[in-house]
Amino acid sequence: MRLFLDTSVMLSAAASATGASREVFRLASINGWLLVTTQYAIEEVLRHLPDLPLQASAGWAAMRPCILIMDDVLTINRPVVFPVPKDKPILFGALAWADVLLTLDHADFGELLGESFYGMPVLKPGPFLKRERDNGRLKPASPP
Repeated sequence: MRLFLDTSVMLSAAASATGASREVFRLASINGWLLVTTQYAIEEVLRHLPDLPLQASAGWAAMRPCILIMDDVLTINRPVVFPVPKDKPILFGALAWADVLLTLDHADFGELLGESFYGMPVLKPGPFLKRERDNGRLKPASPP
């Protein structure tokens, strides 16, 4: 399964060693998830990373190699009503490259959270992990 990581998820995972965003990174390889994003989202991460505590930069450095960066997608050949122009590249990139969009951005993706966009689920990391566990698909990481 290909998971598209929105900027908010990558920043959250970088900033906190606990929480669902970091857990997605921790469980990705054992569950066969491919973590993808676009250069647009990476540039947003780099722009906001200095606003976070210093340990977030170390967290980001450790996680960045786990993410496959795909080409930006700026338009699609389907009708779209989405009120936030700055996040269309996130939505379109996710639709082009992934099976699920993971985001924590309530302000911009609030209408879509827990719903789908042209069949692609838009979820927060916690509900995504719960969905996978409830469906018997979540393989836990081995204890250290």
